[in-house]
Amino acid sequence: MHVSVIGGATDSGKTTIILKLSKYLNDKGKRLGVIIQENGQMNYDERKLKGLGIEAKEIDSVCIPCSLDTDIRNNLMSLKKGSDPDIVFIEAEETVIPHKIRKDIERMGLQDIEFLPVVVVVNAEDFETEADQLTEYARKQLEGAEIICINKTDIADQAIVSRIEELARQMNQKARILRVAAIESIEELQSLLT
Repeated sequence: MHVSVIGGATDSGKTTIILKLSKYLNDKGKRLGVIIQENGQMNYDERKLKGLGIEAKEIDSVCIPCSLDTDIRNNLMSLKKGSDPDIVFIEAEETVIPHKIRKDIERMGLQDIEFLPVVVVVNAEDFETEADQLTEYARKQLEGAEIICINKTDIADQAIVSRIEELARQMNQKARILRVAAIESIEELQSLLT
């Protein structure tokens, strides 16, 4: 089972990216699961998930890290025993550090789990372009990402997109940086799976 941890701020496009990738993977015959944090704003339509062959599990606690040893572990094992998905997406809310989720899952020593790159999605329309103005969460997310996905580049000012890309490179020289328009295209998003 491959696990993909995707984080970023609210309205960055995490859910859209996960649903777009899920449709693509479902069309290729892959079984899918998603673990989401229930924060009162459920962005997943249950019928849409079932139509894509996705089994969803929710985390009801205030924060994902507070419940890792119970909720995430139990949800991963439940997915494995149930639909046995090929890929599980974990959508982390904006105050969670995605690479720490991955490290905590690795520490659990669960069998037959491989990780896809840790992805942080930023909204090119409203992401801060100055390092000293970033929230602590945004800074830590960027620093630990393996892929930084600058989303909504089709509708954002291109000078701002370039500044965000420059900032991301300054903060994390090892990360791959992708410019995407998740609502439009699957081609760029496929690289989040490698």
